[in-house]
Amino acid sequence: MSTLWQIGYVTAVILGLVYVFLPGRVHGFGFEFLRRSSPGRPDGSDAPVRLYRGLGVLFLFIGGTGLT
Repeated sequence: MSTLWQIGYVTAVILGLVYVFLPGRVHGFGFEFLRRSSPGRPDGSDAPVRLYRGLGVLFLFIGGTGLT
């Protein structure tokens, strides 16, 4: 496996850990369209946090399978 692929997989694992354990901080720093609330939803929605945790699990899966 080339060094560049290993760096990519390690980066995916690091991003996955950050997204899983710090979704609130990522949400505060993240995309503006995810921070805006739609008229039908209350402001305290958990959807963005769940989305970031789901992305984190996906990153962990990609990084973990690539490193093995």
